[in-house]
Amino acid sequence: MNRENLLVSTERLQEHLKDPAGTAGLVLVEITDGGNDGGGRPGRIPGAVRIDWTGDLQDPVRRDLIGPEAFAALLGRHGISEDDTVVFYSGNNNWWAAAGYWQFRLYGHRELRILDGGRARWEAIGGALTTEAPERAATAYPVPAGADETIRARREDMLDHIGRRTLLDVRSLEEYLGHTNTPPGVPDDIGVRCGHALSAEHIPWHTAIHADGTFRGEEELRAAYGALNAEAPTVLYCRVGWRSAHSWFVLHELLGMSDVRNYDGAWREFGSLIGAPIVKGPQQWGPDPIPSVVSQRASSEVTTRA
Repeated sequence: MNRENLLVSTERLQEHLKDPAGTAGLVLVEITDGGNDGGGRPGRIPGAVRIDWTGDLQDPVRRDLIGPEAFAALLGRHGISEDDTVVFYSGNNNWWAAAGYWQFRLYGHRELRILDGGRARWEAIGGALTTEAPERAATAYPVPAGADETIRARREDMLDHIGRRTLLDVRSLEEYLGHTNTPPGVPDDIGVRCGHALSAEHIPWHTAIHADGTFRGEEELRAAYGALNAEAPTVLYCRVGWRSAHSWFVLHELLGMSDVRNYDGAWREFGSLIGAPIVKGPQQWGPDPIPSVVSQRASSEVTTRA
């Protein structure tokens, strides 16, 4: 794990901002959601570009990510070049930052980092904030040839992993057990069933962080995720795709697990599918471990668990 090439400490960023020459080729990007920055004080870190997860990174008509052309146009408008090092941060414990990181990686941007601890940590150390947007010259960002589907899961992959490969639910325990379909304090998603995907294991996203939102060290992370088979294809999911992107960053980037994919369709999609194999309570297997919705493709390869 090379944390130096993946995480930027808030203290290190403060030092960089004191010297404009030290930020050449570096672009700070704050990811918000619907204009919400999740912060306690108004403003942004000086020089930070703001990109909205809902308004900018999602297709305005279909429920999907924006396409390669729109992605290139977005980065070009914000003056981001293909060779720039992009450092993401956000509120909400860097959920949105991790989702932005994952989407930029999906479209092949090479140099990406996350501000360790995000906006909350920046505010906690007294970091400066400004209400002024930076002035950056537009660039001609090249249109990506396509998306790296090796880090993205679809509903078919969710079904294919049941009972055969690793499915990891990173939501709260209340969501996993089926008491609710949203995090604490968030209104229920109408029409979305409560519970978890059959055979899904549960390690909540916050297992990876300290109380201040910074990532735990390598030894702690390996202990926390040691029960997972590092060689098995793994699909992560949460409610929307933010928390699972955070856990994807931990497993794929920090811990170096090679075959880890984020299901950004998330529980909002899977929990509303007709006939989806959903169960409530602790991880369980019934007398028929694989429901008919997936039995034709998987039943011959399933190992029944207690």
